[in-house]
Amino acid sequence: MLDALVGGVTYWMIGWGLAYGKGGSSFKGGSDYFSYNMDQGDYPSWFFQFVFAATAATIVSGAIAERAQIFAYFVYSIVITVIAL
Repeated sequence: MLDALVGGVTYWMIGWGLAYGKGGSSFKGGSDYFSYNMDQGDYPSWFFQFVFAATAATIVSGAIAERAQIFAYFVYSIVITVIAL
């Protein structure tokens, strides 16, 4: 559950805008951070991409279960969610 929560919030804040934001370069997006002004037609695509980003964190969490402190767990979830874009 923590992976979905942290992954969802991180993807909402940074991920969608970084991957699909309008007005950026060919490497990164330039807008739509915090999913601000996102078209309603993009909601299904946002959810689909969020699930992939959160899944990357859940795979690693199974490997480090009960081996990391909760703060380290949050940090790696955020980093992996953003990298999984």
